[in-house]
Amino acid sequence: MNEQEQLIVDTTKRILTDLCTKGVVDEAERGIWPKDLWHSLEETGLTRAGLDEEFGGSGGAQCDALRIIREAAGFAAPIPLAETFIAASMLASAGVTAPSGPLAVCSAEATFTQGEAGVQIQGKVENINFAEFCGHLLLVNEHEICLIPTAGLEFGTHRSLAGGHRGQVSLDTVVSGAQCLKLESAAETLFHLGAISRVNMMAGAMSSILNISVQFSLERQQFGRSISQFQAIQQQLAVLAGEVAACQRAADSVLVAPSLMDIAVAKARVGEAVTKVADISHQVHGAMGYTLEHGLNLLTRRLWDWRDEYGNETYWQIAIGQRICAAGADQLWPTITDAA
Repeated sequence: MNEQEQLIVDTTKRILTDLCTKGVVDEAERGIWPKDLWHSLEETGLTRAGLDEEFGGSGGAQCDALRIIREAAGFAAPIPLAETFIAASMLASAGVTAPSGPLAVCSAEATFTQGEAGVQIQGKVENINFAEFCGHLLLVNEHEICLIPTAGLEFGTHRSLAGGHRGQVSLDTVVSGAQCLKLESAAETLFHLGAISRVNMMAGAMSSILNISVQFSLERQQFGRSISQFQAIQQQLAVLAGEVAACQRAADSVLVAPSLMDIAVAKARVGEAVTKVADISHQVHGAMGYTLEHGLNLLTRRLWDWRDEYGNETYWQIAIGQRICAAGADQLWPTITDAA
């Protein structure tokens, strides 16, 4: 990282340390919006980092936004940083400035028809992260995006594994104030940006899991000494550190102009690591790590959730295999070395 990138990361960490405590995350899981946290990040321009200023962004590159998203995930921040970045980026690609405030984004099995009174939307939309906290929702189908205000929409909600509230809504109505825009390969763009964001989010959460596991092992006393001095614990922590290091490298590989192969390898590798990272960290913490009172569950539950979003490791492993087979045997070695 250069000096400017380090400053962005340090500023993000400072705000999260002060305003994203376990209590704030627990309250968000009960449906209380962390307005102070969002306002502070928004005021410093961190919620729109990586977006051109002409489209309401703070400037910088996509990697700046992804680093912020990674840091926030390490604190289990219950805010739609990734969703806002994805929605605002897609709107900018269509030549439109995103509205202020947090944004939700979701793939939609719906049709959009622009009319004089608004946009006629027909279809069902499910699994909308942070739907109840966002003033606008970006719906995405194969080659179109539609920005709609959420005021007046009645969302059905259910709890995700991570404790967040996901919305779903069926629409067969004209939505006034909506914008329907053509965007080539919109669904594919959403899927790839979503996968990139989840890779960074999982890497950020894993780094925090490693840190708190090491710290716990140093503090936890058993048989008159810290458990960090037991060889079995040392071995487990070494495996954990190796998995986290590999995932950090995978996340770094998709920060700048990643290819489809980069995305596939990164999402598959980080998804594979989730089981080991969660298992080892909970084993080190013992029964305490499984309680809601301990902060470990805030991170591991999110890992399990994020692993399945935008394609789990099996999905991306199949995609890698299909791509390699289609290229032929002569391209196997170049494909491997280029991805590295």
